[in-house]
Amino acid sequence: MGMIWQTTSEAEFDATWRARSAHLASGPTQAYSKIKSALRASAQQGLEAQMLQEAAHQGALSRTRDFKEGVLAFNDKRKPTFEGR
Repeated sequence: MGMIWQTTSEAEFDATWRARSAHLASGPTQAYSKIKSALRASAQQGLEAQMLQEAAHQGALSRTRDFKEGVLAFNDKRKPTFEGR
């Protein structure tokens, strides 16, 4: 399922998980939350319900500051600075 795609030595483990968690924390955290929600729901609902849920999530996320920042950063060809809002 792609859940384990990196290995590290015991000596590098602490630095690796800290870097990975910092990377995730600096990302679009609201979008991550909606992705997790959609993945959890996918096992209990049909395709139509899943598509409706994902459309609702996309609509809600399109009104966030992070979405606007992502679009601006893309247009400006720079790395986005997400705030979780």
